[in-house]
Amino acid sequence: MAKYTLEEIMYGDKYGIESAVFVEVFRMVEQKVDAKTIREQLNMIYVKHALLTAKKMIEEGDSISDIPELESLSLHKEEK
Repeated sequence: MAKYTLEEIMYGDKYGIESAVFVEVFRMVEQKVDAKTIREQLNMIYVKHALLTAKKMIEEGDSISDIPELESLSLHKEEK
């Protein structure tokens, strides 16, 4: 179980939300999606990749180190 800062989650090699968003937007540009549509969908693309990253972090037992409110919490799967 590793702890990552928000900066590492956004820009780092393991999770890299920013890179994933860039790749998705780049593909939209390649498909000739108009700029207005891309701007309208950009927030949702960020949310999608943040959720996918959260899921991956839970699966790998990783946590976020620089959010004081969450320090006592651990991102993990609940047992059913």
